[in-house]
Formats: sequence, structure tokens, C-alpha cells
Amino acid sequence: MKNKLIIIATILAFAAGANAQNADEAKNVLRLCREKCQSIRGGHYDVEYRIKYMDYNDTITSNYSCDFIKKPDDEVFGKLFHTIKKTSNRTKYEIYTGDELVYGSEKELKRIPCVPYIDEVIAQRHYFNFYKPLTEKEASPLPSDEVLADSTIEYTLTDSIFDGKTCYWTTFTRRNVHTTNNTTGIETLATSIQVCIDKQNYLPLLLSLAIEMKEMQDTICQYEIYKLLNFDTTINENRFTLEGLPTGATIEDYVPEKTIKPLGKGKRAPEWTLPTIAGDSISLTDLKGKIVLIDFFYKKCAPCNAAVPTLLYMYEKYKDQGLVIIGIDPYDDPIKDEMADFLAKRSIDYTVVFSDRKLPEEYRVTGYPTLFFINRKGKIEKVHEGFDPSMIEEIEAQIIKMLKKQ
Repeated sequence: MKNKLIIIATILAFAAGANAQNADEAKNVLRLCREKCQSIRGGHYDVEYRIKYMDYNDTITSNYSCDFIKKPDDEVFGKLFHTIKKTSNRTKYEIYTGDELVYGSEKELKRIPCVPYIDEVIAQRHYFNFYKPLTEKEASPLPSDEVLADSTIEYTLTDSIFDGKTCYWTTFTRRNVHTTNNTTGIETLATSIQVCIDKQNYLPLLLSLAIEMKEMQDTICQYEIYKLLNFDTTINENRFTLEGLPTGATIEDYVPEKTIKPLGKGKRAPEWTLPTIAGDSISLTDLKGKIVLIDFFYKKCAPCNAAVPTLLYMYEKYKDQGLVIIGIDPYDDPIKDEMADFLAKRSIDYTVVFSDRKLPEEYRVTGYPTLFFINRKGKIEKVHEGFDPSMIEEIEAQIIKMLKKQ
């Protein structure tokens, strides 16, 4: 795992030279690179992008083609853009004109006007990915002077050849971070950023970001790699209009969704019979007469994983008094997604079952995790949506209240 933080670039067959320089030289090269990036007003770039999410072994690869122009006064993205993203099985279009956001496939696109739906446009922002050293006003994630002055960061600088160009290969790593996210419970152990910088113009040709984390007993790593294939500073203003959309695509205008609430108190919990990780099955009918806490979750959901220690505590404390906890996962495949290993590393000993995606619709689940407290008669007593540590006392109080009822 630690090696991934140091040699991720070998995935791209990087050939480094042997001449290493000191940390001060590395910091100076990074400053010059940042100045270069901040001087860029806009243009067109092509990148190869690879990402490995923290709880998955596979690396996802895609190619981006993006036209952009920086607009520092724009409060949503800080730029206009037209992006085409290609993966192995689909092509996705994204256009932001400053007045509207349009995104989707070659055949079906969604349009959200900024007026009157600015909050919805902002809510979509985290789904969009860019080669930030070129597109951001602050040239993120290249370090600021404040970061460069941090004595806890290790810097290295090496001369290298990359794609036939003479380059600087810089690495800055912060180890022994040991910061814990209060919402997810994930502890960050180390972070590393590597940048391959063209010696001729200080343009970043490759950027890799890696984070080593700990979630309960599981050490996990997430990384991203951007390889710049082409960059041209020519700005084509016509690209930031809807004329650039694929011919024949239908555009659906945004309509606010009606608020859907989970099934509430007094409703009978929908029945189910579902397979467990061991290969047998269990049904809600089997649990009649017990207090049942159903946790709708999935592997990649950080708040779901943050709730696990609380659920384990409640189960251990109250199982002998009649509490049953059932984790229902409607997204992951028990074999393909290595769920047995995932559950073992988190010491999850309450029952976990796997459903299709129709079951959460029956319970009217709209977010994860969602906890349903079901009484001895099979009716819902309470529902909790989401998770943060402030909910722990309320969850325990609800369990105690239900256990006392006969």
C-alpha cells in the first residue's frame, strides 16, 4: 500500500533519471510551475485520467477533451467549459455557458438553467472533473507558498525523460498525518502528490494524487492520475454554446423533483427474503417478535461505513435483549465486490443481506445510510436518514425504548 504512494507513476511507464536535487530546488520548480498554470487564461486540452476508489481494486480509465476559459467572477465553476469524456462503454458531454449547465449522453441530455435553479447547478458541481492545474484560478492542487513552507512535507526533485521530453519529476509527501474525518470515521495516514513538469515551459505533463487511509482494521488507498496528452492555448468561444452538442440529442429541461420521504412511523415494513453472505437466506417474517434495525447501505458509501462502529456497539450491547440488526446492500455483488473480505475487515458480525434495487424503492429510500427501526409487530417505529456521530445517543435511546415495549 505504501509503495503506491511513492511509485504510482510507474503505471504510466515513467522513466526517471538518476540526478536528484534538494528540497529547496523542488519547491522553486513547483513555484515556477504554479506561476505558469496561473498565467493560463484558457484553451483546449486532452488528458488520460485514471482513478482507483478507496474500496475497489479496479482502476477506471477515461479520456477527456476539454475547452475552457477562466471566469474568476463566476461563482459556480469559475470558468466556462465544454468537455467530452470517453470511457470504454460511453461518451459523456458537459457544457457550462455561465447561464446554463447541460450534461448527458450522445442521445439524452439534461439542461439546468442557472436562473432560477442556481442551487441545483451548484449541487451538481462535485460531479465534474477537470485537469485543475490548467483550469483553476489557484492552479489547484499544486501547492501554495503556505503549503510549500510546511516543514512536515517531504520534497524530492529528479531529472527525467517523459514522453520524449526533458522534465522535472517532483514529489511532495506528508506522512503520519493521522487526521480523522468526524463524519466518515476514516483516518488519513499519508498523502502524496507527484508532478512531472516540462523543463522548457514548466507545464505539468502528469499529475498523480494518492491518499493512504485507515477505516477500522482496513488500510485502503485511493489514487488519481492525470496524463496531459495535448494542450493548446487557443480559445474557441463558440465551444461554450449549445451548438457544440451532438446532433440529434434530445434535451430534457430540469424539473425539480418532489420530495420523497421514507416510509414512516406506523407503516408496515415491506416483506423480503434475501440471501446472506454465507449463501443461505433470511426473511423479515423470520424476525417477527424481535426488535429489528434495518440499515440500507452499500460498500462505497462513506457515511454508511462511518455508521458501522455504532451499529456494532448497539448489536453487541443489546442482541441478548432481542435486538436484531440487518444490513441490506442493494448495490454490491457479494462475490465480485469481495464483500466477505470487506465485512471481515470491519468485524461486522450482524447479518448482511443483498437485494435488488426495487426493495429500497419499496421502503422509499432516497439516501444512504437509512435506518429503519421495526417493532415486534413488523411496523416501523422510527427512521434515521444519513449518519453523523451526533445521532448515536438518539439511536441508542430509540433501541432502549423499543426493547422495553412488549
